[in-house]
Amino acid sequence: MYLPELPALKNSRRQMRVFGGLNETFGCTEAEYGAERNFSSRDFPALSTRVPRRRLRDQESADGMYHLNGFLLIGGGGLTYTPDSGAEPVVRQGVLTEGKKSLVGIGTRVLIFPDKVAFDTADGTLKPLGAAWTSSESVEMTPCDAEGKTYTVSRWGLEEPEDPADGEVFLKVKAESSPWNADGVLEVYSSSLERWTGVTLDYCKISATGIGADFAVWDTVTVEGTAAAAAGLCEDLDGEKVLYDAGEDWLMVRITPGGEHFYGRILQTGTEASWSSLDGKSNLSYNSDKPLRCTRRVPDLDYLTECDNRVWGCSGSENVIYACKLGDPTNWFSYRNTAADSYAVTVGSDGDFTGAATCMGYVLFFKENSLHKLCGTKPSDFQLSSLRCRGVAKHAAGSLCVINETLYYLSPEGVMAWDGSLPVKVSGTLDPSGLTGAQRAAAGWLDGRYYLYLKREEGSRLLVYDTERGLWHEEDPGGTGELEMLSSGRQLYLWDGAALWAAGPAREEDAVLAGDGGEAEAKIPFRLETGEMGLDDSEDKYLAHLVLRLEAQPGTELAVWASCDGGPWEKLAQAAARTEPKKLRIPLTPRRHDTLRLRLTGAGQMTLRSMSRTFAPAKGGL
Repeated sequence: MYLPELPALKNSRRQMRVFGGLNETFGCTEAEYGAERNFSSRDFPALSTRVPRRRLRDQESADGMYHLNGFLLIGGGGLTYTPDSGAEPVVRQGVLTEGKKSLVGIGTRVLIFPDKVAFDTADGTLKPLGAAWTSSESVEMTPCDAEGKTYTVSRWGLEEPEDPADGEVFLKVKAESSPWNADGVLEVYSSSLERWTGVTLDYCKISATGIGADFAVWDTVTVEGTAAAAAGLCEDLDGEKVLYDAGEDWLMVRITPGGEHFYGRILQTGTEASWSSLDGKSNLSYNSDKPLRCTRRVPDLDYLTECDNRVWGCSGSENVIYACKLGDPTNWFSYRNTAADSYAVTVGSDGDFTGAATCMGYVLFFKENSLHKLCGTKPSDFQLSSLRCRGVAKHAAGSLCVINETLYYLSPEGVMAWDGSLPVKVSGTLDPSGLTGAQRAAAGWLDGRYYLYLKREEGSRLLVYDTERGLWHEEDPGGTGELEMLSSGRQLYLWDGAALWAAGPAREEDAVLAGDGGEAEAKIPFRLETGEMGLDDSEDKYLAHLVLRLEAQPGTELAVWASCDGGPWEKLAQAAARTEPKKLRIPLTPRRHDTLRLRLTGAGQMTLRSMSRTFAPAKGGL
């Protein structure tokens, strides 16, 4: 009698010890997560919850943060600067307007826009970048020589007098009918040399009480409202003028001699002006369109960056890129044909600017669909090149962040990385719909991880990208959902709408900001959902047994849930580490299924080390 032999059914086991990151696409594997909160790749290949943040102090508002030899925090119309050296903090209240700020550092100064002021970290002073003076009293304008010396004519005529005195000032004219015309020659007699010496008056001294208090030598000043052109003194006193010398009550600018009344002085009060000749014997009256005004202009800038000792900027409503004078952020319109000149260039691309950054020695200006790259060492060899590519999304200028020689930012199509060539998308594992429609973005970095905060109508997100491993994770923004970030290089600071936090709680510089009141988060809520398990297996096998091995810190509680074949979530197990660290082994026996998803929920600190899966054959309906 023949009896057939039944085939043996053998189980197989697989071990998973390398865990990936967030993957919101249909390609999410069993080692990745379709959704997660507060996990990190810091212990890769294991999976750990993020490091607890440290609360530094309560903070009601934060309109801007910057680190330059210390921590600068702006909020509520004031600022607080805490030096890294541990010196006494500098506090200034009521010195700024309220609202979001654009900040950039150059030297020891932090520039604050749109207020257009500079905070000096060396001495704690706050000074305006621009300056303005408007005449309320009389202003005198007199031609002078290169040393600022003015002259009074004793005599004038067609020929020099035969009996000159030593030091006598004589005006040699070409026509007696117009003795004060610019074609005349001013001469000074020297008895020791026994000859006349011509004097060139190609400068003008503008004198008034306090006119030079806020200006400095080599500043470029816009002069307007003078009666010089109307009086025939010169045609070019109004306009952009370089200050060749300056004092508390006077300024000296260069002019081009010209006009019928060049050899004279103007005394102007408001819009009324009186001209008198250099000998004081002729007088005429004139009017100007407006009172005399001197200003050192600073353009309106929305996006700022620093490169090669210059501050670069642009406005979201103007198609012009500006650069300040070399090492001098108070001068933006200084054009003297030197290597230290200011710089400005108009771009021809459509759309508004959306951000600016410096990377790899290039100054970069972004629009949503283009990148403008500036290179060079001085204005004469600055070159602007434009690239049609995925630029910075609208309202996402805060997403720009340089990490390890690579620039990361949010574009309309996702998160991009630029290393000097073409932008490359690095958010392929994220759902594009979760990255669009950002109302505001902020970014920072710590230990090679890119932190990206997005404020959207659907809710706020804090995404973390491990730039070395290419893994994404998502953290809880905390607080009210309003998040600002600042990276100092050694620390990442976060403001959540209510308090200031440090992402690295053990960093030394935190003690300076927190004093004795800094406390780390007690329990961090976490959540994790794996991808579908079973899609890579043949139809005649199913997952019969599963074991999770993890390490839990004291106070950690967790629960394991399962969803079979897309069904409802069922709790399979729960565990806790009460008073001391524990290595937990959690065996799970889900009901029979085709595909399976796991969910981990809880609070505390844990590290998932491995996942062991046992597969059983399913032949003949067994």
